[in-house]
Amino acid sequence: MMLSMRSRRLLLAAILCVCVLGRGAYVVYLVHTNAVVTTHGDAPTYLGPAKELIDHGRFDIAGSPGVPEFLRTPGYPVFIAAVYGIFGQRNAAVLLVQVALSAVTILLAYLFAARVWSVPIGLLAALFTLLEPLQNATSSTLLTESLSALLLIVVAGIGFTALTRDEPRPALWALLGLVIAEATLVRPVTYYLPLLVVVVLIVRRRLRRERWLDLVKIMVAFLVPLVVLVGGWQLRNHERVGSWQFSGIEAKNVYHYRAAGVIARASGVPFAEAQHELDKRFGPRGAESQGSYYDRMYRAGIRILKSHPADTFIVTAQGLGSELFSVRVKFFEYLGFRPASGAAEAVAGSLLVAFYAVAAYGMALVIRRRKDVLAHVFVVGVALYILVASAGPEAMGGRGERFRAPIMPILILYAAVGAHAIYASTTRRARTTADRHDPGAPDTHPTPRLAPERG
Repeated sequence: MMLSMRSRRLLLAAILCVCVLGRGAYVVYLVHTNAVVTTHGDAPTYLGPAKELIDHGRFDIAGSPGVPEFLRTPGYPVFIAAVYGIFGQRNAAVLLVQVALSAVTILLAYLFAARVWSVPIGLLAALFTLLEPLQNATSSTLLTESLSALLLIVVAGIGFTALTRDEPRPALWALLGLVIAEATLVRPVTYYLPLLVVVVLIVRRRLRRERWLDLVKIMVAFLVPLVVLVGGWQLRNHERVGSWQFSGIEAKNVYHYRAAGVIARASGVPFAEAQHELDKRFGPRGAESQGSYYDRMYRAGIRILKSHPADTFIVTAQGLGSELFSVRVKFFEYLGFRPASGAAEAVAGSLLVAFYAVAAYGMALVIRRRKDVLAHVFVVGVALYILVASAGPEAMGGRGERFRAPIMPILILYAAVGAHAIYASTTRRARTTADRHDPGAPDTHPTPRLAPERG
């Protein structure tokens, strides 16, 4: 049944209201039961610099005046500090603002899918983003994933729009560079994402036979905000820490996780034991500067990875598998009861695999249409880049869900296409069966289409 435009708007409004009220109520419940994580895991490493910013106007390690923060980039702490500045130092306010931003992510998923395909597909994308478990979980945690998911779908939308324009629009490419820079300051994993954009631009110039001058213009427009923001942060690190690294977390991941995973596989020792041995071998920082210490750590980790290429590939693939397919059942525990975890995880895992299958089907349909293929390659490439760049031992042990969460709204766009096509196919078969039984019946079920709807 086709819905009127008014009904579609009301349905979208209902989805957004359920998001805000449902996720907001969940946040209030977590705050009321003191279940918000603030003292362990990664949360304190964001909250500490945020408090330094709001209290003293400096991005230093919490409790260490004059010692610059190097492990964390400023994006998420600045976001927390901004909320603190408006609402006071209340973590509940940060989480509720994240809930509001998660509703914006839903709205953007709708706008993207409705513009590219059709309003019904847009509504499906909004509904799926509302129901996706990780979007609910990350909006209620003091971690970067919820904000990152919003920025990445903005990157996907701007990039798609820029690539489908007939004429080069430097302003759009500058905006894309700005949003990627902001996303990188929130989560450093997108540091190398501009390389994907550069490759896509070169391929586009070749396919369209555009002038080199046009390519240079949009390339410069794209790179300027990246050089200013990302390069500016690296310059800050060089001046204050003594390192050109974008963040010390890269060295920690390479050495403490990836190199340890390689050593564990090559020697047969448990992963935790390999981490302990590597940390013991490297030693504490002591009086050494952060820049020198983490630069040495990065080089040591890279040497281990280079000396075990096969093991490096295998542990990266294992991390990617964990990132793609790991599921945990925490939501029910917060509500006060524990389901049969084995059965619940099996059901969740099966649903996740089914979701991937429907998303892959949607991607195949989009490619088969041969329309805006390069733009879709860019959008899907953003998701694949994040998955591969995050893969490794650091994604194991349940952490992979966090790394997967920011790209789920992008995959949902194509899952909505696949689900809509399956519905259309089922409807056609049902109508064909009905027509065989009643050939004179009027056609009251027009076939849903993938083409965009206007108006």
